[in-house]
Amino acid sequence: MDDVSQKFSDAIAELEAVADAVPNDEAKATLDVDTLQVFWRNWPHISSWAGALWRQLDEEMAAPARPPSEPDLDEVGGEGGG
Repeated sequence: MDDVSQKFSDAIAELEAVADAVPNDEAKATLDVDTLQVFWRNWPHISSWAGALWRQLDEEMAAPARPPSEPDLDEVGGEGGG
């Protein structure tokens, strides 16, 4: 896994951990003011970026599966031996 992928994976895991630890209706009272201000300032950009990525993936994954275009990929098993 390259560095950017690892950082992204780690960030998602950390955000999930915070979301699991603090319900959203308690977050404002739980998180410190500086953290809330950074979230308020940065979230629109992050949310827009993540939303665009999610939409691209959703379109790609929503397409029906297609058979492989190369017949050699359909081979299974091997020659039977005795």
